[in-house]
Amino acid sequence: MATFAEIQERVNDLVQDDLGNDDLIPALINQGVYEIAGGMQSFLADVIIPPLPELFKIDVVSTVPGQAFTNMPNDFHRTLQFAVNEKGTEIDIADSFIAFSEIDPSMSKVGSIIEVIEYGRKLYYLNSPVVAENVIVHYYRKPVVMVAEGDIPDGIPEHLQMTLLVNFACWKAYEFIEDGIEGDAVNTQKYKSFFAEALKTLEVTIPDYTRGLKLR
Repeated sequence: MATFAEIQERVNDLVQDDLGNDDLIPALINQGVYEIAGGMQSFLADVIIPPLPELFKIDVVSTVPGQAFTNMPNDFHRTLQFAVNEKGTEIDIADSFIAFSEIDPSMSKVGSIIEVIEYGRKLYYLNSPVVAENVIVHYYRKPVVMVAEGDIPDGIPEHLQMTLLVNFACWKAYEFIEDGIEGDAVNTQKYKSFFAEALKTLEVTIPDYTRGLKLR
């Protein structure tokens, strides 16, 4: 496994430039993990890459009486994949917020939940239970931020940790270094290309049943 310290050392060896900010490289590495986990644009198709399986989580949220929504868990990052009521019955997940809203535009109907959707990090539900009810939700959580030297990238497959994050950080560092330089940003494009190839490899290793979302 690649540690936070090892990734930083490799990036510093490749960039070899005084960026004037000792915190920039560590921040770029964590940014890479966060963006990959959140769903970057695929280099294979007009979609965003699928969620990382290691970040899958099951948690519980409680409805709020008289309110049509409740907050998703604090570590929610992307993709409400499944929802179940207290009785263990699956709850339908709407395809779009517009279609969801058309059923009850005022979102004021009271009763048993018949459908849910995640929108703006909130779980909206139709109908609103009279008393608080628990809903089990399946989703993909935020990756844990690396701080200590021995920390490892959360959710990134071991064999791609160094390749993905070194090239991402170099790409973004050279965007900063080569900004305003006349002509082609050679190093920026080089490391972006290296990162793209690594991201393609990551994407094809993720199970087929975990689909990416089309770009709009």
